[in-house]
Amino acid sequence: VETIPLARTQESKERLFAVIQHDVSRLDRLISDISDASRLDAELQRQESAPVDLHTLLTTVVTVANEVRQDDGVKVSLSFERGGPQAFVVPGHDSRIGQVIDNLIANARSFSAPGGTVRVTARRIRDKVEIIVDDDGPGIRPDAMQKIFDRFYTDRPHQGFGNNSGLGLSISRQIIEAHGGQIWAENRRGVPTHDGAEPLVLGARFVVQLPAA
Repeated sequence: VETIPLARTQESKERLFAVIQHDVSRLDRLISDISDASRLDAELQRQESAPVDLHTLLTTVVTVANEVRQDDGVKVSLSFERGGPQAFVVPGHDSRIGQVIDNLIANARSFSAPGGTVRVTARRIRDKVEIIVDDDGPGIRPDAMQKIFDRFYTDRPHQGFGNNSGLGLSISRQIIEAHGGQIWAENRRGVPTHDGAEPLVLGARFVVQLPAA
């Protein structure tokens, strides 16, 4: 009869405990996201909208994103175009709009190379405020441009099963459309070449448009 060393037994227990912790965290995250998605419409209809200062909100979200320690070393930059702080006011719910931007930044970070930069740009375009989140990742497959906003859809083979609920972008679209706005994804591309080849994909871009106050 083989005697299993105590150290190996302890190692097996620790590995099993780590797997259980991972599964519990995954299920907790999934349940929380499903709960959030199911109560979102009722919450937004129940609460009255108020002026949201996007200049302050975006500054806060980006500052927090840079201050929270991350192993990837990715930084987040922020810029405003076409107007002073007073031009970036929209009617709505600040916590929910902040949730969308935070999710888009986290999404962009997850596809960025270590030490890269995620760029957030806000600009006033006539009667709308546009928020753009750019990354330098691999971009989005053409057949997934719309599917990425579907519930439970996820395309992250590098993260493994269960690390993402596939609800973040769906919830983001739900929030933005409830605010009378739009959200879409596209790929950033390089300069067209003279030989007619498809320009290189430089990264992904998510665009949010909200009606200005």
